[in-house]
Amino acid sequence: MKKRRKNYWPTLILMLVLWIALGLMVVYVEPELVKNVLIEGSYLPFFLLFLPTSFITLSIVMASSRRGLLFSLGLSSFLLLRAYQLGNVFNGILLLGIIIAIDRYFES
Repeated sequence: MKKRRKNYWPTLILMLVLWIALGLMVVYVEPELVKNVLIEGSYLPFFLLFLPTSFITLSIVMASSRRGLLFSLGLSSFLLLRAYQLGNVFNGILLLGIIIAIDRYFES
């Protein structure tokens, strides 16, 4: 029986492209231009680019898509709270606790 190898090259290339796009957005785009797109004060284009970037990166680092999704959603939630000036250490610890509880609940 042949052991099947996983091919990570397409994922790594996609991750690199997303990080480059996110970096270019952070460096060259004024925050005021993306602040009020569709939803007032949401920075929606940034978060629509940040979420898949962090998901793919964390999925590779943690070797689990579920954990990558949970932690990228938690990180995006915390950054969104920071955008509304509600992100502090206490809220970060609460989000981390919720993420760990959900991860433990769905652990098989």
